[in-house]
Amino acid sequence: MASVDTFADFEEAVDAARDIWFNKVDVNGWLEAFAAHPQIGETPSTNHKSPTSAQWSKGEQSTALATATDSSLQELSDWNAQYRQKFGFVFLICASGRSTPEILAELKRRYTNRPIVEFEIAAQEQMKVTELRLAKLFSTKAKAPSTTSVQFIPDVVNKAGEERSEHHGSTSDCCI
Repeated sequence: MASVDTFADFEEAVDAARDIWFNKVDVNGWLEAFAAHPQIGETPSTNHKSPTSAQWSKGEQSTALATATDSSLQELSDWNAQYRQKFGFVFLICASGRSTPEILAELKRRYTNRPIVEFEIAAQEQMKVTELRLAKLFSTKAKAPSTTSVQFIPDVVNKAGEERSEHHGSTSDCCI
Protein backbone atom coordinates (compact mmCIF):
# COMPACT_ATOMS: atom_id res chain seq x y z
CA MET A 1 0.00 0.00 0.00
CA ALA A 2 2.78 2.42 0.89
CA SER A 3 4.55 1.80 -2.40
CA VAL A 4 1.47 2.94 -4.34
CA ASP A 5 1.57 6.27 -2.46
CA THR A 6 -1.78 7.70 -3.59
CA PHE A 7 -5.20 6.40 -4.52
CA ALA A 8 -7.69 8.20 -6.71
CA ASP A 9 -10.61 7.00 -4.62
CA PHE A 10 -11.76 4.65 -1.90
CA GLU A 11 -12.55 1.81 -4.33
CA GLU A 12 -9.03 1.90 -5.76
CA ALA A 13 -7.55 1.70 -2.26
CA VAL A 14 -9.83 -1.21 -1.29
CA ASP A 15 -9.00 -3.09 -4.49
CA ALA A 16 -5.28 -2.68 -3.78
CA ALA A 17 -5.72 -3.72 -0.14
CA ARG A 18 -7.70 -6.84 -1.10
CA ASP A 19 -5.15 -7.85 -3.73
CA ILE A 20 -2.27 -7.40 -1.31
CA TRP A 21 -4.00 -9.09 1.64
CA PHE A 22 -5.32 -12.14 -0.20
CA ASN A 23 -2.63 -12.58 -2.87
CA LYS A 24 0.65 -11.24 -1.54
CA VAL A 25 0.65 -11.53 2.26
CA ASP A 26 1.67 -14.94 3.55
CA VAL A 27 0.50 -16.88 6.60
CA ASN A 28 3.09 -15.20 8.83
CA GLY A 29 1.87 -11.80 7.67
CA TRP A 30 -1.72 -12.72 8.50
CA LEU A 31 -0.67 -13.89 11.96
CA GLU A 32 1.30 -10.68 12.48
CA ALA A 33 -1.79 -8.64 11.58
CA PHE A 34 -4.03 -10.69 13.88
CA ALA A 35 -1.59 -10.19 16.75
CA ALA A 36 -1.94 -6.40 16.47
CA HIS A 37 -5.59 -6.53 17.53
CA PRO A 38 -6.70 -6.34 21.14
CA GLN A 39 -8.96 -9.08 22.42
CA ILE A 40 -12.63 -8.08 22.11
CA GLY A 41 -13.59 -6.33 25.33
CA GLU A 42 -10.07 -5.09 26.04
CA THR A 43 -8.71 -1.66 25.29
CA PRO A 44 -5.96 -1.33 22.70
CA SER A 45 -2.43 -1.61 24.02
CA THR A 46 -0.79 1.63 25.08
CA ASN A 47 2.20 0.66 22.97
CA HIS A 48 -0.01 0.34 19.89
CA LYS A 49 2.02 1.40 16.86
CA SER A 50 -0.54 3.97 15.74
CA PRO A 51 -2.55 6.21 18.08
CA THR A 52 -5.13 6.64 15.32
CA SER A 53 -5.51 2.90 14.91
CA ALA A 54 -5.87 2.45 18.68
CA GLN A 55 -8.57 5.12 18.72
CA TRP A 56 -10.41 3.48 15.82
CA SER A 57 -10.21 0.07 17.49
CA LYS A 58 -11.74 1.51 20.66
CA GLY A 59 -14.54 3.10 18.64
CA GLU A 60 -15.18 -0.12 16.74
CA GLN A 61 -15.72 -1.94 20.03
CA SER A 62 -17.87 0.81 21.55
CA THR A 63 -21.22 -0.90 20.87
CA ALA A 64 -19.94 -4.15 22.33
CA LEU A 65 -18.67 -2.38 25.43
CA ALA A 66 -21.87 -0.36 25.80
CA THR A 67 -23.97 -3.55 25.73
CA ALA A 68 -21.71 -5.55 28.05
CA THR A 69 -22.34 -6.56 31.62
CA ASP A 70 -19.71 -7.74 34.07
CA SER A 71 -20.83 -11.33 33.51
CA SER A 72 -20.90 -11.05 29.71
CA LEU A 73 -17.41 -9.50 29.72
CA GLN A 74 -16.17 -12.37 31.87
CA GLU A 75 -17.80 -14.92 29.55
CA LEU A 76 -16.28 -13.15 26.55
CA SER A 77 -12.87 -13.20 28.20
CA ASP A 78 -13.19 -16.92 28.97
CA TRP A 79 -14.25 -17.75 25.41
CA ASN A 80 -11.50 -15.55 23.98
CA ALA A 81 -8.95 -17.54 26.02
CA GLN A 82 -10.39 -20.86 24.81
CA TYR A 83 -10.38 -19.60 21.23
CA ARG A 84 -6.76 -18.44 21.44
CA GLN A 85 -5.72 -21.77 22.93
CA LYS A 86 -7.46 -23.73 20.17
CA PHE A 87 -6.49 -21.57 17.18
CA GLY A 88 -3.32 -19.80 18.32
CA PHE A 89 -4.50 -16.26 17.57
CA VAL A 90 -6.97 -13.69 18.88
CA PHE A 91 -10.64 -14.01 17.92
CA LEU A 92 -10.99 -11.54 15.07
CA ILE A 93 -14.31 -10.03 14.11
CA CYS A 94 -15.24 -6.69 12.64
CA ALA A 95 -17.00 -5.55 15.80
CA SER A 96 -18.26 -2.19 14.57
CA GLY A 97 -21.91 -1.83 15.54
CA ARG A 98 -22.11 -5.31 17.09
CA SER A 99 -23.31 -5.99 20.63
CA THR A 100 -21.53 -8.16 23.17
CA PRO A 101 -24.21 -10.90 22.97
CA GLU A 102 -23.91 -10.92 19.17
CA ILE A 103 -20.11 -11.12 19.28
CA LEU A 104 -20.18 -13.82 21.94
CA ALA A 105 -22.65 -15.89 19.91
CA GLU A 106 -20.40 -15.60 16.84
CA LEU A 107 -17.31 -16.53 18.86
CA LYS A 108 -19.07 -19.67 20.18
CA ARG A 109 -20.31 -20.58 16.69
CA ARG A 110 -16.87 -20.13 15.10
CA TYR A 111 -15.12 -22.02 17.90
CA THR A 112 -16.46 -25.24 16.38
CA ASN A 113 -14.67 -24.58 13.07
CA ARG A 114 -11.67 -26.53 11.89
CA PRO A 115 -8.49 -24.45 12.26
CA ILE A 116 -7.97 -23.93 8.53
CA VAL A 117 -11.57 -22.76 8.11
CA GLU A 118 -11.29 -20.39 11.07
CA PHE A 119 -7.99 -19.01 9.80
CA GLU A 120 -9.65 -18.05 6.51
CA ILE A 121 -12.64 -16.48 8.31
CA ALA A 122 -10.29 -14.46 10.53
CA ALA A 123 -8.48 -13.22 7.41
CA GLN A 124 -11.80 -12.17 5.89
CA GLU A 125 -12.73 -10.34 9.10
CA GLN A 126 -9.32 -8.61 9.03
CA MET A 127 -10.11 -7.40 5.52
CA LYS A 128 -13.47 -6.03 6.71
CA VAL A 129 -11.60 -4.05 9.36
CA THR A 130 -9.17 -2.81 6.74
CA GLU A 131 -12.02 -1.65 4.52
CA LEU A 132 -13.70 0.07 7.46
CA ARG A 133 -10.51 1.89 8.36
CA LEU A 134 -9.78 2.85 4.78
CA ALA A 135 -13.28 4.33 4.64
CA LYS A 136 -12.49 6.33 7.79
CA LEU A 137 -9.21 7.50 6.29
CA PHE A 138 -10.89 8.58 3.05
CA SER A 139 -13.69 10.27 5.00
CA THR A 140 -11.12 12.24 6.99
CA LYS A 141 -9.19 13.15 3.87
CA ALA A 142 -12.36 14.15 2.00
CA LYS A 143 -12.86 16.90 4.59
CA ALA A 144 -9.44 18.32 3.81
CA PRO A 145 -9.49 21.07 1.15
CA SER A 146 -7.91 20.79 -2.30
CA THR A 147 -7.29 17.06 -2.55
CA THR A 148 -8.85 14.61 -4.94
CA SER A 149 -6.59 11.70 -4.13
CA VAL A 150 -5.59 10.31 -0.78
CA GLN A 151 -1.96 9.90 0.08
CA PHE A 152 -1.20 6.81 2.10
CA ILE A 153 -0.16 7.82 5.61
CA PRO A 154 1.94 5.05 7.21
CA ASP A 155 1.33 6.08 10.84
CA VAL A 156 -2.41 5.59 10.35
CA VAL A 157 -1.80 2.00 9.43
CA ASN A 158 -0.46 -0.09 12.25
CA LYS A 159 2.65 -2.14 11.51
CA ALA A 160 0.98 -5.50 11.90
CA GLY A 161 -2.74 -5.02 12.06
CA GLU A 162 -3.20 -2.66 9.26
CA GLU A 163 -0.89 -2.42 6.36
CA ARG A 164 2.38 -4.15 7.09
CA SER A 165 4.31 -2.43 4.32
CA GLU A 166 7.72 -3.01 5.84
CA HIS A 167 7.16 -6.78 5.95
CA HIS A 168 6.09 -7.32 2.35
CA GLY A 169 6.50 -3.93 0.77
CA SER A 170 2.74 -3.52 1.03
CA THR A 171 -0.16 -4.40 3.25
CA SER A 172 -3.60 -3.61 4.64
CA ASP A 173 -5.67 -3.53 7.90
CA CYS A 174 -8.82 -3.15 9.68
CA CYS A 175 -11.03 -3.88 12.94
CA ILE A 176 -10.59 -5.78 16.22
